[in-house]
Amino acid sequence: MKITIVGCGNAGLIHAAKIYEKEGNQICILKTSQTNSEYFDKIVAEGGYRVHDLTNRGKDFFVKPELITRDAKAAMDFAEIVLVMTTTLQHESVAKLIAPFAHDGQIIAMCPGYMGSLIFKKYVKADVIYSEWETTAYNGRVMNNDYVKITFYNPRNAISVLPTAKSQYVLDKFSKLFDNTHYLRQNILESALHNPNMIVHTIGMTFSASRIEYSKGEFWMYREAFTDSIVRVINAFDKQKNEVLKAYGCEPLDYFEAAKWRNEEDLTVDAMTSFRSFADSSNKGPMFLRHRYLLEDVPMGLGLFVSLGKVAGVDTSIAESIMTLGGALLGEDFKSQSRSIQYLLQKEEVTLHEVINVIS
Repeated sequence: MKITIVGCGNAGLIHAAKIYEKEGNQICILKTSQTNSEYFDKIVAEGGYRVHDLTNRGKDFFVKPELITRDAKAAMDFAEIVLVMTTTLQHESVAKLIAPFAHDGQIIAMCPGYMGSLIFKKYVKADVIYSEWETTAYNGRVMNNDYVKITFYNPRNAISVLPTAKSQYVLDKFSKLFDNTHYLRQNILESALHNPNMIVHTIGMTFSASRIEYSKGEFWMYREAFTDSIVRVINAFDKQKNEVLKAYGCEPLDYFEAAKWRNEEDLTVDAMTSFRSFADSSNKGPMFLRHRYLLEDVPMGLGLFVSLGKVAGVDTSIAESIMTLGGALLGEDFKSQSRSIQYLLQKEEVTLHEVINVIS
């Protein structure tokens, strides 16, 4: 297959590398922003980039894309599948950039999604299929603008598809690209609310704000933030999240059980034991509060969640409180910046049945 990766950050380059490893695939990398241009320029000059893959016995290899470009038309002309690996904050600008060059039959996937398919649908006139992921299939980072290090993978990676009638067709494509991608969520709303970042990023950052500022780079979020009292906050949030899911006919799922399902080969392991094990192996947390864990996951994740709850008449008071506190911490009005279901559907009044019809 021919796959264009949109975004040259950690996630984009990691997933491009895993696709490249699979014999017979060709990849294109499309750069859409000015951030980290130094490493992108190095990739252009060298015709690719080095990878050290700890998820494959420490294998070292060189990724040589067919095309490395800032030209959206060339990147879209190349692709059978377009995998958007930018932050959700960039969905609107990316949709506008690639929409004129989309082709009938292409698959446009977003990782993460937060129902971003509905943004792309506003601009893309071609008959394309959309897919959304709740989280990445692999994790790692660019090391000192020198090489890409892949450190972790989810044994199970679930995706959703719009329209849902194309779900198995799209899953068959992605399961050939990623060994861990054999699972479907019911729809893009279910994927959005099962995104773990909406919960742990926002709660972990908000309740650790003074520690982040005081430690000056020595904050280990997953090890430090989630004490027993904060776990109780997560569980209380989770109850409200599951009531929203049920209101839309989606499957409720405990946060810690969902994390175990993604992260553990052995599903007999206790969910909290799995979470603590993941925490012990995790990297340092954010060094500052103005970080995407708040700037993205509060307005894009919590904002969407709260708006869906209001349409369904379900209590979302914990998420609303975190939005208010997170905004106060940063001096931001996250409520006005939020990706609401009303914004996505371009309607002031939205009904629950309208949402269900749209996501089908």
